[in-house]
Amino acid sequence: MTLWRKEIIRYQLRDAAIYWLFLPGCVLATGQMFDHLFHWSGFGLTPYLMVASLVLIIVGSALGTANPRRPPVTLVKNGVYAICRHPMFFGYDLAALGVVLLSHSLATLWISFPGFILGQILFLRKEERYLARRYKDAFAAYQQEVPFLLPIRLQRPADSA
Repeated sequence: MTLWRKEIIRYQLRDAAIYWLFLPGCVLATGQMFDHLFHWSGFGLTPYLMVASLVLIIVGSALGTANPRRPPVTLVKNGVYAICRHPMFFGYDLAALGVVLLSHSLATLWISFPGFILGQILFLRKEERYLARRYKDAFAAYQQEVPFLLPIRLQRPADSA
């Protein structure tokens, strides 16, 4: 195995530990802390909510991405990248929401998870500035065509003349 390949694997393992262990642990722990601080009891975990949570985890985990340590030479705009500009994060957020619902913690749902999403959006805005410099007009056009994080295109009212 080449040194370059070992380096890629090391970064991937580090990133996996951060995104799949450390960050979820922080979100869940701060939610539990706020629940305790505010004396909030958890919401009930019904069978429907459990099934919905598992579906969110499965669907969210199924969304993939190109390897960020080996970015593509051209801007990827097809597949899942045609529905939103950050499908990896959208999938991660769906899976995380499933885990949050399984935690049945009010503070995690209403404080910690939204705080995490806000931080993620700030990170993605920085990434988009990099992509705009790298891909120039192609990325500007892509931004106009494809929604940011949620695969929903809000229609703007037509300008009246």
